[in-house]
Amino acid sequence: MKQLSEIVHNSSKDERDILLEYQNIDVSKLETLNVLGIPIDNVTTDEAIAKLFRVLEKKEGMHHVLFLDPIKLMRMRPRKSLHRIAEKAGTILVEGAGIGWMTSGRLKERVTPIAVMMDLIRLAELKEFTAFIFGAKDEIVERIYFNLTRHFPKVRIVGRHAGHLDRQREMRVKEAIRKTGPDIIFLAMDFPEQEIWIENNTGYFGKAVVIGVGGALDMLSGADKKAPEWFKERGLIWFWRILARPYRIQRMWETFFFILLGIRERFRKH
Repeated sequence: MKQLSEIVHNSSKDERDILLEYQNIDVSKLETLNVLGIPIDNVTTDEAIAKLFRVLEKKEGMHHVLFLDPIKLMRMRPRKSLHRIAEKAGTILVEGAGIGWMTSGRLKERVTPIAVMMDLIRLAELKEFTAFIFGAKDEIVERIYFNLTRHFPKVRIVGRHAGHLDRQREMRVKEAIRKTGPDIIFLAMDFPEQEIWIENNTGYFGKAVVIGVGGALDMLSGADKKAPEWFKERGLIWFWRILARPYRIQRMWETFFFILLGIRERFRKH
């Protein structure tokens, strides 16, 4: 997994080209794909950014960007308690490999939280959108903040806080979000705490685009190096974490059940 400095170094588009490419994408024609009862945005990374660009410009209300891997998909299916979160999300993107296999190749591509985060940071610098970073450990947040402001000196990060909060500090973070009114909020927590926290605190977000980036901050900072490159390149970090922590027996069963459902869906489509 590339770290922040490598990602920035490999980005060579100039400002005008980037904005023009996003503006030329007709977001009204973007399609959704129903996977196990969840309407997933069937988009490329550029199309996802173009959609969020329009949302940021219109500022019509809070917009939750939800990333799905097979485990999240299994827990957010209809009749599951977390399905309500998928129903409320404004954009649902596929980050984990396996869901694409279930769609028999109809999914355009995986859209990773890191790719979305970096493209939105660059867009925020060009269009003067503000950002707020919340979650992960203190040293991770500070490292990300230092690197982002070094590579994108014009970007306005109006707040940054680590996760793992007690009740008093959590209230301070919520008030900081409410008072600064950021355009984009990057939230890094574990699943499903991250999604539930977003659902429970919508009143503090104003009209922000709220993105649950999970472990993306750890990976960008270089702190998450446990998963082998083979798993990272194939979008299977979620699966590696299950293998590395076998005590998470529920997730192992969910993965097995996901594979069975995937086989059923593929046969149904043929």
